[in-house]
Amino acid sequence: MIADILSIQGQGPAVAYVPGIDGSGEMLLGTANRIEQHFTLVRFRYLSQGEDSYAALASSIAEKIKAEGLDPCILLAESFGGAVAFQAALDHPKAFCALLIVNSFVYFRRRFRLSLARLTAPLVPQICFHGGRKLFAPWSLFGNRRDPKALAAFRAHCGTYFDQGYRRRLKMIEGVDLRPRLGQVQQPVLLVASDRDKIVDSVSSAREMLAALPHAEMEIAKGGGHLILPLQEEPWVQRLERLQQKGPCDR
Repeated sequence: MIADILSIQGQGPAVAYVPGIDGSGEMLLGTANRIEQHFTLVRFRYLSQGEDSYAALASSIAEKIKAEGLDPCILLAESFGGAVAFQAALDHPKAFCALLIVNSFVYFRRRFRLSLARLTAPLVPQICFHGGRKLFAPWSLFGNRRDPKALAAFRAHCGTYFDQGYRRRLKMIEGVDLRPRLGQVQQPVLLVASDRDKIVDSVSSAREMLAALPHAEMEIAKGGGHLILPLQEEPWVQRLERLQQKGPCDR
């Protein structure tokens, strides 16, 4: 599994977006445009090549950031991508100056749910996947936050079907545990967790990470579900600017 650059847009200090298990690099939706007005946004996507490890994904991100001359940069990661970002910060500390981690984990406790999802995913017909995604996923993923533009953009995006790459990433989650190494993370970290997340136990996970990280802060997104990065009212640009100042993240 490797990460590849989907796009590079904007100008200013670099921000690398590390996606969740969707892996498409598209789930920032309208927030991508807002970030690009202040930063150089590098969006990554996952390709089903090579070994299935967080270290391999982290190395591919670091290599491409360095090759583009965009180091040191801020890592913006959600869900599955959070552990990828921490792995990258640990293995390639000079390439990354700060981390903004959203609804994520470095150890996933609900492992039976992962195994069940991996077994049942191939049984879901694509037509049912796409229909269910448009009808039901917005309400389960956005929590109590009803942003009409974000919901419309989500429905317009076709999403990633439960293909082999998706199932391989589910398997990777079952084996990840970076808790013993969090104390080695020297970059400033901002953890954002939703209190209505039905996918990840985000608040508990963030609090556990906060206790282990030497330079971290935590914010709770009230009423938010698992997918909050597209929400217009969330101050993502301001959070990134705060991290930029702490980094420092200027090249």
